[in-house]
Amino acid sequence: MRGLLNRLSSIDSSAERGLQVIEFFDQLLAHRADAEAVARATAILAETTAGVIFDEVGAVHVVDPAGRTVDTPGPGPDVLISDVIVDNGPVGRVWLERREEADGHEWDELIIARFALTMAALYSRSYGDDAQAGLTHPELLHTLLNDHAGEAETARAARLLGFRVGQPVRVLAVHADGRVEKILPAFRAAVAGATKGRTVAAAMTNDLAVLIAAGPAPRTPTPDGIAVCVGPEVAVEQCGRSWSQARRGIRFAALRADPSDWILAEDLGGVIALADLDSEEIRALPDVRAVGELAGSRSGSTDMKILDQLGRQGSLREVAAALHMHHSSVAYRIDRISDLLGFDVRSSDGRYRGRTALLLWHLHAAPRGGRTV
Repeated sequence: MRGLLNRLSSIDSSAERGLQVIEFFDQLLAHRADAEAVARATAILAETTAGVIFDEVGAVHVVDPAGRTVDTPGPGPDVLISDVIVDNGPVGRVWLERREEADGHEWDELIIARFALTMAALYSRSYGDDAQAGLTHPELLHTLLNDHAGEAETARAARLLGFRVGQPVRVLAVHADGRVEKILPAFRAAVAGATKGRTVAAAMTNDLAVLIAAGPAPRTPTPDGIAVCVGPEVAVEQCGRSWSQARRGIRFAALRADPSDWILAEDLGGVIALADLDSEEIRALPDVRAVGELAGSRSGSTDMKILDQLGRQGSLREVAAALHMHHSSVAYRIDRISDLLGFDVRSSDGRYRGRTALLLWHLHAAPRGGRTV
């Protein structure tokens, strides 16, 4: 390119300036500038406000000629505008705040053409393929979820993920033993369809994924073996707080009456603090150790279900009905459970104590296959 510029400069200085504009945008792409950086560079080059909007993902970046971000929903009337075309279809628009009657800007048409082409390339890179499906690299989400990241850093990560700064979102923790990457694309698409808003996702481990969803509180059918906890609604740059609540809340999934039910972190109230207790101390508690022995016994699966239902139902007959067992069989099992735990689980205090021990065991002592995280 530089050699071509040198040869053409001796022929036509106008051609040289045109090629310099082209090289300007090529260099922005080569240095992997993001959409906001390209808009800022364009505004400074054109000496007027420049903007871009990506329709499907709702991303808008507008910058004035001094390089300052402008809060505006899109282009005004009578501005110089061009579609951003990807795969033969428009995905957004770029514009220069230049009125038709303005004089002395002979390179505007070339600038906006290269501006649009550069944004098309950036769109394909940021939102195409996996990104178009809403899947993103976990490092970008780590920045947004990090409570210790700076304001500018989290705001930039939010914009790169297609969210507006200040946009309300919820963070979802999704658990699936060893198969997160397999279920994540379809699950993200289902959440996006339910919320009708921008939804991005990434696998954090083989078992745990994070989704960030704009729009109303999401709810969609959950495949078997999948646990979901929805964090509280926050501004997108405060995702770390919602993620912390969602990740703590999902640990209660093993105690749901219906495993397919989603957990809303705010519905757990103060109980969520039990997830923060020291696991080593909890495992040493006699009641928790007794629940572990119950779980490991030959009839442990049935006895654990009875202990769980005993904390949910109002009477022995209701426990029997919920488990489709005869009430006399349930009564016999409850006597055995009481003997093993060392207290009568039928009394009001015993029910509370047994329920608490069961909860603490699930949170801090259950084998990997018996708890969510």
